[in-house]
Amino acid sequence: MTANRFVIATIAGAAMVMLLGVITGAIFSGPVEGFAVTSPDLVMKSSPSTWAIIVSALAMGGLLSVLLGCWTGHTKPASAFRTSAVFGLLLALIIGFSLYATTNMLNLTGTLVKVVIDTAQLAVTGTVVGAVLNRGRRDRPPTS
Repeated sequence: MTANRFVIATIAGAAMVMLLGVITGAIFSGPVEGFAVTSPDLVMKSSPSTWAIIVSALAMGGLLSVLLGCWTGHTKPASAFRTSAVFGLLLALIIGFSLYATTNMLNLTGTLVKVVIDTAQLAVTGTVVGAVLNRGRRDRPPTS
C-alpha cells in the first residue's frame, strides 16, 4: 500500500464515519435517548468540539486502512465488509460494555442497540476504505 493510497483511504473512511454518524444520529437519537439512564443534557456537550470529531474520524479511517490494507489484505468489498464488521463488533462491545460498567449513560438495552449501530457503521465504512485501497489494484500472479 502506498502512502498516497493510505491517505486517500483514511480520508474516505473519515468522511464515511462522519456521514454515517450524522445519519444514524438523526435516525436513532430519539430511540437511543429512551434507553438513557442519565439525562442526555448531563452527558452531552451543548456544543460538540468539531476538531475532536474530525481527529477521531481520521483515526478510525486510518485504523481501518491499516487493518484492511496492511494487516489482513482484505480490500475486496465482501471481505472488507466482513473483516470490518467483526472488528467493529469487537470494538463496539469493548467500548459499549466499558461505558455500561462505569457510567450511567445507557441501560443494557441501549448499550446493545448502540453496539449494533456502531458495528453496522464500521462495516460500511470498512467497505468504503477497502474499495479505495483496492481501486486500481491488479491481482498479482502467485509467486513460487
